[in-house]
Amino acid sequence: MTRLAPAVRKTLEQHDVLFSVGADLFMLSLPSDVVPVPADLTIIHLDTDPWELGKNYPAAAAILGDAKATLPDITAAVRARMNGAMLARARERLDAASKAIAAERAALVAKARSLTNKSPIEPLALLHAIGETLPADAVVVEEALSSGPGLRDLIKSNDPQSFYGLRGGGIGWGLPAAIGVQFALPDRPVVALLGDGSAMYTIQGLWTAAHHRLNVIFIIFNNSSYRILKQRVHAMRGHAAQTDIYVGMELTQPMIDFVALSRSLGVAAERAATVHEATDLLRKGLKDGGPLLIDAVIERSHKPM
Repeated sequence: MTRLAPAVRKTLEQHDVLFSVGADLFMLSLPSDVVPVPADLTIIHLDTDPWELGKNYPAAAAILGDAKATLPDITAAVRARMNGAMLARARERLDAASKAIAAERAALVAKARSLTNKSPIEPLALLHAIGETLPADAVVVEEALSSGPGLRDLIKSNDPQSFYGLRGGGIGWGLPAAIGVQFALPDRPVVALLGDGSAMYTIQGLWTAAHHRLNVIFIIFNNSSYRILKQRVHAMRGHAAQTDIYVGMELTQPMIDFVALSRSLGVAAERAATVHEATDLLRKGLKDGGPLLIDAVIERSHKPM
């Protein structure tokens, strides 16, 4: 989920009711002149923490309760109140929404495909290609951060254990999380999608993957920077944006050699300069079994938000 107010607003403007279950409204990454919640949006807020209810935006209905215990009662009550005509209208709106979502996804896929042959690799193209390559039983662990937009539309999640992602607020979770998921789900291949900055926080976890011969493929989206931090600082329009100097956020001089680093920790590794090279390595890794690290060299511009 995005944590930028304009993107949140764009999504919510398509709806007239927001039912928030156990979520804050909203923890955002950057200040903005845009109010994320439209004034005419009706909010229903369910949470176990009374502090959260109506804290930032007033709720038409604020419900203090456990989601697992409360949602069945709410569902039953709504079903009992709906007559045939109401159900028909709900189905029509659901069908229209489904068609709109399908059209948006088709446009995203077309854009991703159009970028397939670009070099350096465009993250959107790589995400689409990975989604097309993964087997149905694969588990994706994602901490790609700035390279992640579009991921949830391009990579399928067919069951509750097929995708694990980070909400935000810290860096370095993804690599060890992938190792933990493989221990928990030893019969399923695990593919970790990681930023190079994220990976460097916990890179020593590769030794654990090698030591236990875990079936994990680590794909590094390598833009040779902490791009998520650069994007956030750039959006502040301060000194860094004016001078194009981002102190402590460049992973250059020297460049990190993820292939050599991974091999030194016992994990086989290869560099990919194109989408096709990356997916060829992914297929081989899935066939042979992990661990394997793929260092994908991606486009590094930090300015588009």
